[in-house]
Amino acid sequence: MKTKILICLFFTALILSIGCSKDDENDNETTGYLQFKTLNPISTSNKSASILKFTTSNPALTGDTTETLLTSLNFCIGDVWVSQGEVEAGNPDDLEWIRLTDVTNQELKLFENYSFAAKELPAGTYKSIKITFKNIWYRHVVLASDPTVKYELLETMGSTFAPCDENDTSWVKPNYFSVGGNHNLNDSGVFEVASEGEKIGGFTIEEGKTAVVSWRLFAGATEPCINYLYDLNGNLEWDCGIDDLEEECPPEIEYMWDFLVEYE
Repeated sequence: MKTKILICLFFTALILSIGCSKDDENDNETTGYLQFKTLNPISTSNKSASILKFTTSNPALTGDTTETLLTSLNFCIGDVWVSQGEVEAGNPDDLEWIRLTDVTNQELKLFENYSFAAKELPAGTYKSIKITFKNIWYRHVVLASDPTVKYELLETMGSTFAPCDENDTSWVKPNYFSVGGNHNLNDSGVFEVASEGEKIGGFTIEEGKTAVVSWRLFAGATEPCINYLYDLNGNLEWDCGIDDLEEECPPEIEYMWDFLVEYE
Protein backbone atom coordinates (compact mmCIF):
# COMPACT_ATOMS: atom_id res chain seq x y z
CA MET A 1 0.00 0.00 0.00
CA LYS A 2 2.80 2.40 0.92
CA THR A 3 4.51 1.67 -2.42
CA LYS A 4 1.32 2.48 -4.37
CA ILE A 5 0.92 5.76 -2.46
CA LEU A 6 4.51 6.76 -3.24
CA ILE A 7 4.04 5.97 -6.94
CA CYS A 8 0.86 8.06 -7.05
CA LEU A 9 2.59 10.97 -5.33
CA PHE A 10 5.50 10.70 -7.80
CA PHE A 11 3.26 10.87 -10.87
CA THR A 12 1.19 13.68 -9.36
CA ALA A 13 4.34 15.72 -8.79
CA LEU A 14 5.56 14.92 -12.31
CA ILE A 15 2.28 16.08 -13.90
CA LEU A 16 2.32 19.29 -11.87
CA SER A 17 5.94 19.89 -12.86
CA ILE A 18 5.17 19.45 -16.57
CA GLY A 19 2.14 21.73 -16.28
CA CYS A 20 4.19 24.42 -14.56
CA SER A 21 6.91 24.14 -17.18
CA LYS A 22 4.39 24.67 -19.98
CA ASP A 23 2.89 27.64 -18.17
CA ASP A 24 6.37 29.10 -17.70
CA GLU A 25 7.10 28.66 -21.41
CA ASN A 26 3.92 30.50 -22.36
CA ASP A 27 4.66 33.26 -19.87
CA ASN A 28 8.13 33.70 -21.38
CA GLU A 29 6.90 33.86 -25.00
CA THR A 30 7.72 37.32 -26.31
CA THR A 31 5.29 39.25 -28.47
CA GLY A 32 5.19 42.43 -30.50
CA TYR A 33 2.66 44.15 -32.72
CA LEU A 34 1.82 44.34 -36.40
CA GLN A 35 0.03 47.32 -37.90
CA PHE A 36 -1.22 46.36 -41.37
CA LYS A 37 -2.60 49.14 -43.55
CA THR A 38 -3.32 50.16 -47.12
CA LEU A 39 -1.84 53.16 -48.94
CA ASN A 40 -2.86 54.86 -52.18
CA PRO A 41 -0.37 57.66 -52.98
CA ILE A 42 -2.49 58.91 -55.88
CA SER A 43 -5.90 59.23 -54.30
CA THR A 44 -7.05 62.49 -52.75
CA SER A 45 -10.48 61.16 -51.83
CA ASN A 46 -12.03 61.91 -48.45
CA LYS A 47 -11.80 58.89 -46.15
CA SER A 48 -15.23 59.66 -44.77
CA ALA A 49 -16.76 59.16 -48.21
CA SER A 50 -19.20 56.35 -48.85
CA ILE A 51 -17.67 52.90 -48.90
CA LEU A 52 -19.87 52.11 -51.86
CA LYS A 53 -20.08 53.67 -55.32
CA PHE A 54 -19.17 57.35 -55.51
CA THR A 55 -21.34 57.90 -58.60
CA THR A 56 -25.01 57.07 -59.02
CA SER A 57 -24.47 56.63 -62.75
CA ASN A 58 -21.49 57.03 -65.03
CA PRO A 59 -21.24 59.96 -67.45
CA ALA A 60 -21.32 59.10 -71.14
CA LEU A 61 -18.07 57.91 -72.71
CA THR A 62 -16.52 60.37 -75.15
CA GLY A 63 -16.45 58.05 -78.17
CA ASP A 64 -15.05 54.76 -79.38
CA THR A 65 -12.02 55.41 -77.12
CA THR A 66 -12.18 57.36 -73.86
CA GLU A 67 -8.87 58.34 -72.24
CA THR A 68 -9.03 58.23 -68.45
CA LEU A 69 -6.66 58.26 -65.44
CA LEU A 70 -6.81 55.49 -62.82
CA THR A 71 -7.19 56.88 -59.29
CA SER A 72 -8.27 53.97 -57.06
CA LEU A 73 -9.94 50.58 -56.72
CA ASN A 74 -13.22 49.92 -54.95
CA PHE A 75 -13.20 46.28 -53.89
CA CYS A 76 -13.74 43.87 -51.01
CA ILE A 77 -10.82 42.67 -48.89
CA GLY A 78 -12.32 39.91 -46.78
CA ASP A 79 -9.54 38.74 -44.46
CA VAL A 80 -5.78 39.09 -44.04
CA TRP A 81 -3.44 36.46 -42.56
CA VAL A 82 0.32 36.31 -41.95
CA SER A 83 2.69 33.37 -41.58
CA GLN A 84 6.28 32.77 -40.56
CA GLY A 85 6.39 30.09 -43.23
CA GLU A 86 7.30 30.88 -46.83
CA VAL A 87 4.92 30.40 -49.74
CA GLU A 88 6.88 28.62 -52.47
CA ALA A 89 5.83 27.53 -55.96
CA GLY A 90 5.09 23.82 -56.15
CA ASN A 91 4.24 23.43 -52.46
CA PRO A 92 0.77 23.01 -50.91
CA ASP A 93 -0.65 25.46 -48.40
CA ASP A 94 0.47 23.68 -45.24
CA LEU A 95 1.66 26.87 -43.54
CA GLU A 96 0.50 28.01 -40.11
CA TRP A 97 -1.50 31.23 -40.58
CA ILE A 98 -2.42 33.90 -38.03
CA ARG A 99 -5.54 35.88 -38.91
CA LEU A 100 -5.28 39.66 -38.53
CA THR A 101 -8.97 40.40 -39.12
CA ASP A 102 -11.45 39.61 -36.36
CA VAL A 103 -14.47 39.58 -38.68
CA THR A 104 -14.62 38.85 -42.42
CA ASN A 105 -15.41 42.08 -44.26
CA GLN A 106 -18.27 41.79 -46.76
CA GLU A 107 -18.40 45.37 -48.10
CA LEU A 108 -16.65 47.05 -51.00
CA LYS A 109 -14.39 49.93 -49.95
CA LEU A 110 -11.95 52.23 -51.64
CA PHE A 111 -8.45 50.78 -51.34
CA GLU A 112 -7.25 53.69 -49.19
CA ASN A 113 -10.24 53.50 -46.84
CA TYR A 114 -9.39 50.16 -45.26
CA SER A 115 -8.42 50.22 -41.58
CA PHE A 116 -6.95 47.29 -39.62
CA ALA A 117 -6.44 47.20 -35.85
CA ALA A 118 -2.92 46.49 -34.59
CA LYS A 119 -2.46 42.79 -33.87
CA GLU A 120 -0.31 41.24 -31.14
CA LEU A 121 1.85 38.47 -32.61
CA PRO A 122 4.55 36.11 -31.37
CA ALA A 123 8.02 37.51 -31.98
CA GLY A 124 9.75 36.20 -35.08
CA THR A 125 10.28 36.74 -38.78
CA TYR A 126 7.18 36.59 -40.97
CA LYS A 127 7.57 35.76 -44.66
CA SER A 128 4.05 35.48 -46.13
CA ILE A 129 0.72 37.33 -46.32
CA LYS A 130 -2.60 35.86 -47.47
CA ILE A 131 -5.47 38.12 -48.59
CA THR A 132 -8.97 37.22 -49.79
CA PHE A 133 -11.08 39.20 -52.30
CA LYS A 134 -14.59 39.15 -53.67
CA ASN A 135 -14.97 38.62 -57.40
CA ILE A 136 -16.52 41.94 -58.43
CA TRP A 137 -14.86 45.32 -58.00
CA TYR A 138 -14.96 48.84 -59.44
CA ARG A 139 -12.17 50.72 -61.20
CA HIS A 140 -12.20 54.43 -60.32
CA VAL A 141 -11.01 56.68 -63.13
CA VAL A 142 -11.33 60.32 -64.14
CA LEU A 143 -11.50 61.78 -67.62
CA ALA A 144 -7.97 62.73 -68.69
CA SER A 145 -9.14 65.96 -70.32
CA ASP A 146 -11.35 66.92 -67.35
CA PRO A 147 -10.56 65.24 -63.97
CA THR A 148 -13.86 66.48 -62.51
CA VAL A 149 -15.62 63.87 -64.66
CA LYS A 150 -15.51 60.58 -62.76
CA TYR A 151 -16.31 57.01 -63.76
CA GLU A 152 -16.75 53.88 -61.66
CA LEU A 153 -16.30 50.84 -63.88
CA LEU A 154 -17.65 47.46 -62.81
CA GLU A 155 -15.20 44.60 -63.38
CA THR A 156 -14.47 41.09 -62.18
CA MET A 157 -11.26 39.46 -60.99
CA GLY A 158 -11.31 37.41 -64.20
CA SER A 159 -10.71 38.59 -67.76
CA THR A 160 -12.22 41.79 -69.19
CA PHE A 161 -14.84 39.72 -70.97
CA ALA A 162 -15.82 37.54 -68.01
CA PRO A 163 -19.58 37.60 -67.20
CA CYS A 164 -20.47 40.45 -64.82
CA ASP A 165 -23.17 40.77 -62.19
CA GLU A 166 -23.10 43.70 -59.76
CA ASN A 167 -24.97 41.52 -57.24
CA ASP A 168 -22.29 38.82 -57.35
CA THR A 169 -21.11 37.98 -53.81
CA SER A 170 -18.68 35.17 -54.70
CA TRP A 171 -15.04 35.02 -53.62
CA VAL A 172 -11.99 34.28 -55.74
CA LYS A 173 -8.96 32.24 -54.72
CA PRO A 174 -6.78 33.98 -52.09
CA ASN A 175 -3.64 35.86 -53.11
CA TYR A 176 -0.48 34.71 -51.33
CA PHE A 177 2.35 37.26 -51.17
CA SER A 178 5.81 36.08 -50.20
CA VAL A 179 9.50 36.38 -51.06
CA GLY A 180 8.94 34.82 -54.50
CA GLY A 181 6.04 37.10 -55.48
CA ASN A 182 2.26 36.87 -55.58
CA HIS A 183 0.98 33.28 -55.71
CA ASN A 184 -2.28 31.42 -56.24
CA LEU A 185 -3.22 27.84 -55.50
CA ASN A 186 -3.72 26.00 -58.80
CA ASP A 187 -6.20 23.21 -59.51
CA SER A 188 -3.66 20.67 -58.21
CA GLY A 189 -3.64 22.41 -54.83
CA VAL A 190 -0.07 23.74 -55.01
CA PHE A 191 1.24 27.28 -55.25
CA GLU A 192 2.10 28.84 -58.59
CA VAL A 193 3.51 32.33 -59.19
CA ALA A 194 1.04 34.89 -60.54
CA SER A 195 3.37 37.92 -60.42
CA GLU A 196 7.04 37.76 -59.37
CA GLY A 197 7.26 41.49 -58.64
CA GLU A 198 4.33 41.68 -56.22
CA LYS A 199 6.30 40.34 -53.28
CA ILE A 200 7.16 41.02 -49.68
CA GLY A 201 10.67 40.44 -48.37
CA GLY A 202 9.39 39.64 -44.89
CA PHE A 203 9.14 41.59 -41.65
CA THR A 204 10.19 41.02 -38.05
CA ILE A 205 8.07 41.20 -34.92
CA GLU A 206 10.18 42.18 -31.92
CA GLU A 207 9.26 42.21 -28.25
CA GLY A 208 7.24 45.26 -27.34
CA LYS A 209 7.74 46.91 -30.75
CA THR A 210 5.43 47.56 -33.69
CA ALA A 211 6.09 46.60 -37.30
CA VAL A 212 4.08 48.63 -39.82
CA VAL A 213 3.37 46.85 -43.12
CA SER A 214 1.79 49.09 -45.76
CA TRP A 215 0.21 47.47 -48.80
CA ARG A 216 0.68 50.15 -51.48
CA LEU A 217 -1.41 50.56 -54.58
CA PHE A 218 0.64 51.49 -57.67
CA ALA A 219 3.78 50.35 -55.79
CA GLY A 220 4.33 53.83 -54.37
CA ALA A 221 4.11 55.74 -57.68
CA THR A 222 2.37 59.13 -57.64
CA GLU A 223 1.66 59.44 -61.37
CA PRO A 224 -1.47 57.56 -62.45
CA CYS A 225 -1.85 54.99 -65.19
CA ILE A 226 -3.76 55.95 -68.33
CA ASN A 227 -6.77 53.74 -68.99
CA TYR A 228 -8.15 53.71 -72.52
CA LEU A 229 -11.78 52.59 -72.47
CA TYR A 230 -12.95 50.92 -75.67
CA ASP A 231 -16.68 51.19 -76.31
CA LEU A 232 -17.02 48.03 -78.39
CA ASN A 233 -20.82 48.10 -78.71
CA GLY A 234 -20.97 51.84 -79.46
CA ASN A 235 -23.54 52.82 -76.83
CA LEU A 236 -21.24 55.33 -75.03
CA GLU A 237 -21.58 53.39 -71.78
CA TRP A 238 -19.14 51.13 -69.95
CA ASP A 239 -20.50 47.59 -70.16
CA CYS A 240 -18.64 45.08 -68.02
CA GLY A 241 -18.00 41.86 -69.89
CA ILE A 242 -18.53 43.55 -73.27
CA ASP A 243 -16.29 46.61 -73.50
CA ASP A 244 -12.52 46.48 -73.21
CA LEU A 245 -9.72 48.65 -71.83
CA GLU A 246 -6.00 49.08 -72.23
CA GLU A 247 -3.69 50.30 -69.48
CA GLU A 248 -0.60 52.43 -70.06
CA CYS A 249 1.42 53.11 -66.92
CA PRO A 250 4.44 55.33 -66.15
CA PRO A 251 7.82 53.50 -66.12
CA GLU A 252 7.93 53.53 -62.31
CA ILE A 253 4.74 51.46 -62.12
CA GLU A 254 5.99 48.02 -63.01
CA TYR A 255 3.51 46.20 -60.77
CA MET A 256 0.07 46.99 -59.40
CA TRP A 257 1.17 46.99 -55.75
CA ASP A 258 3.99 46.33 -53.32
CA PHE A 259 4.65 46.28 -49.56
CA LEU A 260 6.48 48.88 -47.48
CA VAL A 261 7.86 47.71 -44.12
CA GLU A 262 8.66 50.20 -41.35
CA TYR A 263 9.19 49.94 -37.60
CA GLU A 264 8.02 52.08 -34.70
